[in-house]
Amino acid sequence: METPNFSRYRNSEFLQYVKDVLELVNAQDVVNLQLTTPRDNLQAVVDQMDNLFQQEQSSGITQELIDLDERRDKAFMGLKGLLESHQHHYEEAKQLAARSLLYNLNSFGDNIPRLNYQAETAVIDSMLADWSTESILTAAVTTLGIADWVTELTAANQAFNDRFLARISESAANPALSFTTMRDNSAAVYRQLTAHIQAHATLGTNAVHQTLLNEVNELTNHYNQTVYARIRNTSNTTDTSINDEVPTDDDVVNTENV
Repeated sequence: METPNFSRYRNSEFLQYVKDVLELVNAQDVVNLQLTTPRDNLQAVVDQMDNLFQQEQSSGITQELIDLDERRDKAFMGLKGLLESHQHHYEEAKQLAARSLLYNLNSFGDNIPRLNYQAETAVIDSMLADWSTESILTAAVTTLGIADWVTELTAANQAFNDRFLARISESAANPALSFTTMRDNSAAVYRQLTAHIQAHATLGTNAVHQTLLNEVNELTNHYNQTVYARIRNTSNTTDTSINDEVPTDDDVVNTENV
């Protein structure tokens, strides 16, 4: 039987996949197929997961985090672009200044805007600390006249971190199962359901079991191929220096992958 690559599915993909499986099962005579109990078990955990997913999607702070992350990404990429262009400045002093800052920036990695939320905050904070304490880098900022860009990136990164901590506080005040835990629970119940279908199909007591098994296999193959295509595209994009993020929607608040 085709195995879903759950570890690669984004939260939204995982949720939709199990919903689609349920729809395929419910299209048949569940009682006659002796699938009522495993179907009901999966439906229960999917309903829980769907409710949590909708709550997270509707969180105002979560949307604010997405906007603030976009703000700091623009500041970071704008600053990096200025440094790259100033490497070719007609004044040698500005060339050297740009190269010094760009060397420091690149030492933290070439995909900073695509790191998960917490990692990006920490990396930008460390980089800006270097720029404000190391004399050569501080002088380079002055030489290039980019203090306003540095100020904007600093403010954007701090604003993001402040709201991120507010989101953590909100989650702590409303304890519930994490989406990751619910995924694990749903995956286990899903396997119980498909094991029942496969067992009945092997016994050959009802031809519909094999039909249903074929449909689930086809659905699984479709989802797996979609995920593989995305991973390939991500890898190709990274190779051409336009970085993309490894799916991180299991993070506490990162929802860009949904």
